[in-house]
Amino acid sequence: MVRQNLVIASVCIGTLVAWDLIGHLPLPLGVAGHEGSTVLVGLNGLAAARRGLEAGSGLTRTRRG
Repeated sequence: MVRQNLVIASVCIGTLVAWDLIGHLPLPLGVAGHEGSTVLVGLNGLAAARRGLEAGSGLTRTRRG
């Protein structure tokens, strides 16, 4: 899940950087794209947490000794 979130964020930020270097990226669009990628990563994390809770595994694992 962490890798998936890193890929989502990297692709969004990479696209914005490439667009800015190749063409002209308006500042409001760049900010919206950056914040949008943050929202996508957050929603992806929430979906993973929900899947984990539905499976009954919870969010944390405890060690029993």
